[in-house]
Amino acid sequence: MNEKPLYLYHGSQYKLDILVPQQAGGASELESMQAIYAAETMDEVIPFALPIRWYPDSPEGKRAFECENGRTNLLYGSLNPDGTGYVYKVKSDTFVKIDAWQWVSKVTCVPVEVMEIRVKDYLHTVEFSEEAEAINKRLYRN
Repeated sequence: MNEKPLYLYHGSQYKLDILVPQQAGGASELESMQAIYAAETMDEVIPFALPIRWYPDSPEGKRAFECENGRTNLLYGSLNPDGTGYVYKVKSDTFVKIDAWQWVSKVTCVPVEVMEIRVKDYLHTVEFSEEAEAINKRLYRN
């Protein structure tokens, strides 16, 4: 029988003191709640901690990525190889499991730990589409 872990992990490209439920824009109803999403391992949330940006980085820009098992497929957008992201360790008490790996909380929570990650340490987990590779070369490898 699976027991609820004491802690869960949440990934974000933004450094925050408090996690507030945000409206998600996922592919299904479960992935589109106004909630804080988390997972049982740090590796599972790394794709969400990577600072994948819209291209162009403006209101009319777009970005698209898929992730599975800690790997990211960047379809469109940019990822600064010198960038940073954040993984939050949170108590699981307000979280409910919604599928095989995702947990959600609909209430604000204060992280017990904030870990800064460096993109360069996780680039080996990212696969770039031709379009995303061209965008990244244009932006970061002049």
